[in-house]
Amino acid sequence: MVSHDDRPRLHDDCVEIRTVREDGESVTHMILRGLARSKNVPVSQLDSLYDDVETESVGDLLAHSRETDSNVSVTFTTDDHTVVVTSEDCVCIRDPDRAHSSFNEKN
Repeated sequence: MVSHDDRPRLHDDCVEIRTVREDGESVTHMILRGLARSKNVPVSQLDSLYDDVETESVGDLLAHSRETDSNVSVTFTTDDHTVVVTSEDCVCIRDPDRAHSSFNEKN
């Protein structure tokens, strides 16, 4: 199941996009899918995350978290987007620029 949730947060000056990991999907692809949704571009048009985060290590940490029944989250920034990856196989992307351009125009 693919899940996206675009909405302004009440106490933040940004938009959050939440993406849930699909069966068999890598952590990297889950993150890229969320970023693509945030930027409104195909995943193929995104730059590599290599300079911003070690995605293999994030995947290992999440796998270890599931094995030990513990909760973790990893937060990093890429292209002015704050990305939070959780042990519940969810990624939350905060995009402050999109909040100003898309939601403020509607109000």
